[in-house]
Amino acid sequence: MTYNEAHFSVELNQRLSKKLDVLLTWQQHVVDYMVKYLVSCNGQTQLASCGSFIHLFAKIRFNLDAANQLLPLLYRDARFKTSVNLLYRTIVDDIINAYYLFCTVAMADPDQQALTNELAIFHKEFILSTIVGINADREFEKMIDELKEVESTPDIDVEQAFKTANPELFNQDGTWKKNTEIRATTSPYFINLFNQSNGSAKSFITESKKIEFIKARGITTHNNLEAMFKYLSQFQHYSPKAHDLLNSTIDFDVEIYQRCLGEIVMLLDQLFQVLSLQDKEGLKAEWDVLAPLVFNSFSS
Repeated sequence: MTYNEAHFSVELNQRLSKKLDVLLTWQQHVVDYMVKYLVSCNGQTQLASCGSFIHLFAKIRFNLDAANQLLPLLYRDARFKTSVNLLYRTIVDDIINAYYLFCTVAMADPDQQALTNELAIFHKEFILSTIVGINADREFEKMIDELKEVESTPDIDVEQAFKTANPELFNQDGTWKKNTEIRATTSPYFINLFNQSNGSAKSFITESKKIEFIKARGITTHNNLEAMFKYLSQFQHYSPKAHDLLNSTIDFDVEIYQRCLGEIVMLLDQLFQVLSLQDKEGLKAEWDVLAPLVFNSFSS
């Protein structure tokens, strides 16, 4: 007897199995469409820095495909939603990042200065996290070397190595630039909407701040993005009571997966505005057919 058979009614299992069937079918259609969308970008000249949206879509596509491989586990055991939900959390985070960056695009600016600056800040955050990870790994290796009684290789100044490779992120005195300094060439219009304190040079932009900016730019889906991200994050963070979520049915989880799929579909449409695609008209016509079918499937 499976976990689901032992803990949930026959009627509930049948209903949720049907919802999973429908989700898997249409999610695969979306993945297939995303592959066409991404391939259509090949060889196309994009607006300055807008290639970042292609990179984000590629990341979403692979995580969505991976989710498709894991979802069948839920037919027998709802507890596998822990792994599935962490994948969807990453997807939702990338959707938030995509909307955040999309909201800095100014079609009249050939250099896309606001977008370019936000990407520089994202890169700085990536480097800061990488430095911490490399230094921690180095300390661990030294501990192992000590246990083995072997001589460790000499330390290197990891931060200095990154400074040399990324001089645009540092001031002349060698300190990290604050976000406000990186945004020196960003339009005041965007600066007024970011609502982010100057903070320290090593502070990160939180998902909450990204969603605030998305809301300020008039993207009406901000509440859905926040709700999905907060729910799925509960499967990453630990709380003694959160164990109850692990043992519960996937009724709400499947709804979250559907909403996530819907957000991907809508994001694909939004980015028609800024991406150069081969046969854009054909892809848009295909989207016009696919989108209603995906959304109508949620009521199945």
